[in-house]
Amino acid sequence: MGKTKTFKTNYALPGQPMTDEEVKSMLQETQQGKFHSMQDLKQKIAEWKSKFAR
Repeated sequence: MGKTKTFKTNYALPGQPMTDEEVKSMLQETQQGKFHSMQDLKQKIAEWKSKFAR
């Protein structure tokens, strides 16, 4: 597993409104990222549970 990017901007807090272009740009950038299938996620969660569950 690789490192995830961290951003300094917290979009959950109120602030200046974003323009349509900023939103579209963020969506396009997100769509370029890696996506996982539900089967892969279930397998990774099961591995995590077996390793860390008490």
